[in-house]
Amino acid sequence: MPNRQSPDATGFKAENEIDLVLGNANPNPSRVGCPSRDVLIALARRNRPIDDPAYDHLIKCSPCYREVRALQQSSAAKPVGVRSRAWPAAAAAALIIMSAAGGWYLRYRSEVPAPVAETARLSRPAELIANVDLRKHSVVRSQEKQPELEPVSLPRGRVRATIQLPLGFEPGVYEIQVLDADLRSRASATGTGELRDYVTTVEATLDMSALPPGSYQLAIRRQGEDWRLFPANVK
Repeated sequence: MPNRQSPDATGFKAENEIDLVLGNANPNPSRVGCPSRDVLIALARRNRPIDDPAYDHLIKCSPCYREVRALQQSSAAKPVGVRSRAWPAAAAAALIIMSAAGGWYLRYRSEVPAPVAETARLSRPAELIANVDLRKHSVVRSQEKQPELEPVSLPRGRVRATIQLPLGFEPGVYEIQVLDADLRSRASATGTGELRDYVTTVEATLDMSALPPGSYQLAIRRQGEDWRLFPANVK
């Protein structure tokens, strides 16, 4: 195989996203299976049949792709007065190579999975918003009998809850749980309570996607203190 310039010295410049991908996606430092320089020149000038397998090689070998594209770019960059008669054929060859590469690129994009973070973002259910006002609810300790109170309503799903706490709740770090009829925790979160318009307010995200609709207890406590229970309905 004749020696030829390294692809980095060819003068190739990526003009679009296809050039960026095919010019870097398939390294072949040993140049295994690469056609000769004369063949690459013929490909760049479209002097070989369109069904020549050497065109397919360009899509699978970044060094050859870069070399052929550099030849085409060099021809296109020449002043009009010094262009050879072969230039129109080279320009047409560029279109053919880019069209073939474009088809490959579309398949490549459809087959390559999205980055993990993006996949997780797309598959994660959208957060619901819930404003939970507990200011009119009586505070009940976990060991005391719960009086008849109107339950607060919580949507079923991943919920970003803004909870306004009753009088007597101080700012600080709060633990929040959703308990079923057997007082088993079915969802939990932590949040920082801060004063907003003189009301201690906590924001926290509760994932209640797996909870069946029904009656629950919303359990809240500031870290180090007793749990307080509030009736809740998940709808």
